[in-house]
Amino acid sequence: MNRIEILRSTEKELMTISPSYQVEAKALVCHVLNCQPIDLIIEGRQQVDADRIQVLESLIQKRLERVPLQYLLGVQAFYGLDFEVNDQVLIPRPETEVLVSTIIKWVEAMQSSSGHQHQTLKILDIGVGSGAIVVALAKSLPDVMFSGSDISEAALHVAKSNAFRHGVDHRITWYHSDLFNEIPRELYDIIVSNPPYIPLSDKEKLEPEVHLNEPSQALFGGEDGLDLYRRMIPEAQVYLAEGGLLVFEAGHDQWEAIESLLIRNDYTEVGHFEDLNGIPRFIYGRKALTGGQRNHV
Repeated sequence: MNRIEILRSTEKELMTISPSYQVEAKALVCHVLNCQPIDLIIEGRQQVDADRIQVLESLIQKRLERVPLQYLLGVQAFYGLDFEVNDQVLIPRPETEVLVSTIIKWVEAMQSSSGHQHQTLKILDIGVGSGAIVVALAKSLPDVMFSGSDISEAALHVAKSNAFRHGVDHRITWYHSDLFNEIPRELYDIIVSNPPYIPLSDKEKLEPEVHLNEPSQALFGGEDGLDLYRRMIPEAQVYLAEGGLLVFEAGHDQWEAIESLLIRNDYTEVGHFEDLNGIPRFIYGRKALTGGQRNHV
């Protein structure tokens, strides 16, 4: 078979499970042949050896079993960077890029304020997974120091690999920790987390690619999805500098409950912002200032 024939055959097989079958087929074929999409046209009549066809057929079978394409390719793009992914970490989602962009704006505002001009800001990411958030932030904010934690050693291994890939590993301190349990007591200007927030009752509503393949520990947050928020919100007070910000990603209908938790735990300036689909997905609060100081974010 030549390249074009293989591409068309792959499209036909993937058509049964994915509306993006053409994009997925091209990605899989290019992955196996180590070529660019344009090569499938320019060199479309080039014959493909049997070994590579066998590798492709194995990947197609896994995809038909609803293994996510990103796990088969071993990579996912996020915030203009390629991240290694496997079944030990969640696949980074495009909506989370809004969270990264917003934090970058907050940091730039902090750095330009008189109160922070001569200090190095520190950011902690709780539950790093693949490291997408902390690595993207570190890549964009060269004057900031970072820490990242995860309860999963396997996830930390992936995150560290991604930090090394993008040249920011020397600016991130890693902790194997259940939330704050193993993190030394120090103060951070921003604590960010995209914790497990899917209610257990929603498991069967998820796409097979998600609930059959992505790590359950990183998906489900108890009966209502808020177990980790209930723990983190009071505990974070000890780790936040005065005026420091705590910011979460959450499910599409959880912002009101999380804002209430923040208010009940004495956070100020509690609010939320939306993802690109207009969903109030990101919730934040500030540790109260003392002495009448003013913030600059």
